[in-house]
This record gives sequence, C-alpha cells and structure tokens, in this order.
Amino acid sequence: MGMGIVGALVGAVMTIPPIVYVLNPTIESNLLGQSDIPDEWQELGSVFEIPSGEPKLYRVEFPQNQTYNGKGPMLGEGSIINAVYVSWRDGELPSLLENGSPGSLSTSEIEELMQQLNVMSNHCAHLGCPVRWFPDRSEMLCPCHGGIYDINGGLLAGPPPQDLFKYAFEIREDGGIYIRHEFTNGKPYVV
Repeated sequence: MGMGIVGALVGAVMTIPPIVYVLNPTIESNLLGQSDIPDEWQELGSVFEIPSGEPKLYRVEFPQNQTYNGKGPMLGEGSIINAVYVSWRDGELPSLLENGSPGSLSTSEIEELMQQLNVMSNHCAHLGCPVRWFPDRSEMLCPCHGGIYDINGGLLAGPPPQDLFKYAFEIREDGGIYIRHEFTNGKPYVV
C-alpha cells in the first residue's frame, strides 16, 4: 500500500508541470487579464466617412508577440486581423457632421461624437462567426446559427447571449477613429 501512495505522489508531481505549461496561456489571459497584444491604438478611418443608415466595415491588424511566460518567443511575432463595424447610433448621422468636414474638432464635438458612435467586433457573441450587414433588412446576421443584431450591435434574436462586443475607441481632433484590442462590454472573443 505504501508503494501505491508513493507511486501516486510521483505521478502527480510529474503530471502537474506539463498541465501548468499547457494551461498557462489560458490562465494568463482569462484569470490574470494579461495579453500578448500590445495596448496600442490602431487607426481605423475617419468619422467623416461613416455613412448614415449603415455600418462601415474596416479591417484592422493588431500586432501580437506570442511568448510563453515572458521568457522568449514560443511561436514568434504575428498579428491578429479583425473586422470592425462602425456605425452611427440608430443609423442617424450626427447634425454636427451634416455639412461635411468642419476641419479640426473641438473637445466638446469629440465628446458628442463619441456618444453617438458604435465601434463593434464583427464576431457573433455566440460562437464567433463573422456577422454580415444586410441593407435590405437593416440588420446584421450571423450565418452560423441565425443571430440577428441591429445597427447598434444590439441583439434582436437568436442564440447569442448578448450584444456584439464593442471596442474601446477614441476620436482625435482630425476626426480619426482609433481603437485598441480591448472591449467595453465583456472579454474579447479569442480566435
């Protein structure tokens, strides 16, 4: 019986390090909130090019350096390419922009535009399939399981548990929209 206990202890000691090695990326990202994606702002476009009544689709590339435990490259450098939908709240162009480009935006104008802009991931909140905008229905639809979202990314129907994830974003004086790989209503979808 003593040999059985010693064997079980030795087996546990030899099993735990490989399990920690395999699970470490999940532990770092989900429990500790760490990421291999730098906390840098990426430019999308300009508020002056977002149309009324429909979202504009952008592609953004986030640099990524995949490391294990901060001790050097495991998989090397790469990037994550995401599609991002940007729309005006309820599809209505802000009155501030109705006359075109006013040049440099003031702080109050930027704050007003920030309240009216949706910057959303195009990944369905159910299983991450890319949603598409259908102008004839004025809805975003997920082709995988039928999730339906409105122009604001709000859930209308289907199996998704919540609205589309919204990116943290800022608008600068020239009207440029900048985002970073951070979400304001939940954890990011990890591909």
